[in-house]
Amino acid sequence: MVEVRSFEGDAKEASQFLNGVWQRTYGAKMALTVWDERFFDWLLFSNPLADRDYMLGAYSKGKLVGAFFAEPAKIQLGQRQVDGTYGSWATVAPEHRRQGIGIKLSDEMQSRHRERGAALTLACVADGTLGQAFWGQRSHARHLNGLDLWLHVFDSQKAVRWSLSAAERTFLTLTRPFQRRRFQEASTEGIRAYQPRDLSQCMALVQQMMSPVNLGYAYTTERLAHQLQYRQVPRTFVLEREGVIQGLVNYYTFQMTARGLLTVGLVDMLAFQKALPLSEQRRLLWVAMQDMVAQGVECAAMLRSPCTSSSLMLRSGWLPFPGGSRVTCLLSTPDVELPASPRVFMHLR
Repeated sequence: MVEVRSFEGDAKEASQFLNGVWQRTYGAKMALTVWDERFFDWLLFSNPLADRDYMLGAYSKGKLVGAFFAEPAKIQLGQRQVDGTYGSWATVAPEHRRQGIGIKLSDEMQSRHRERGAALTLACVADGTLGQAFWGQRSHARHLNGLDLWLHVFDSQKAVRWSLSAAERTFLTLTRPFQRRRFQEASTEGIRAYQPRDLSQCMALVQQMMSPVNLGYAYTTERLAHQLQYRQVPRTFVLEREGVIQGLVNYYTFQMTARGLLTVGLVDMLAFQKALPLSEQRRLLWVAMQDMVAQGVECAAMLRSPCTSSSLMLRSGWLPFPGGSRVTCLLSTPDVELPASPRVFMHLR
């Protein structure tokens, strides 16, 4: 008998279980993110807004055999903000599949959302996975936009050797001449690490950045503070002029497995004053890229969204790349209405 209840473990157990299952299931077939203890500690277990209500475990004779985690969040839904979650990492151990455990986890998550008045879960589902097929069969799931990327490769040779995909290797080889190193020459004048005293100004920048969005994260001040600074996990830089924050860039690092390990820097957030020249926006991004190299990053990525200028990314040396995943919404009740033309801002988890 399998029982679904609030997850009882810690960040280390969550990391070991999820990575172990995903490696056994997909390790020889596709590149996988290593969700390490450090990441889960930041996003869920030490997040002041997260709690165990939306962290579910499935247990058989006291052993963890399935998990589904979600982070409480404000969600922009059309012209209003609603309570919701960002959910991911739905996982069932291979030896316990075809026992209805995924359905139990999904039903319990949906029930907890209804009890707490949360409208939906916003999720990112990778193409070609069991999750894509599973959520496609659930009546409360809605598959929306594809999620594409911006990419900048610092070490093309390493990335080519690492990739499992012939198409990716061809792309990385052909675009190598475009991966220039001009960012290394960017001046750091007026650019520094984020400090807590910057929070209110950064919040104003993020709210301005979110103006085109009708579906996605809607940051509160408290949640933004945790996103921008926590034990050196996220790294955030700001551009300041005469005491005014003109822009911010926020990223964190992780590893991906394929044919070996690749260190990735994922930009979660770029936000600027509207009047800030494109050259200064680029300089701030380039300084963050200098820091990525210092941190051992071999490839930088960012989700494409209506919040980020394509001109900025192209002029900064980033290239568009297929993301291989899709925005998925899990609705708490049938009457939740999604935008007819979603303009999505979310994070890649």
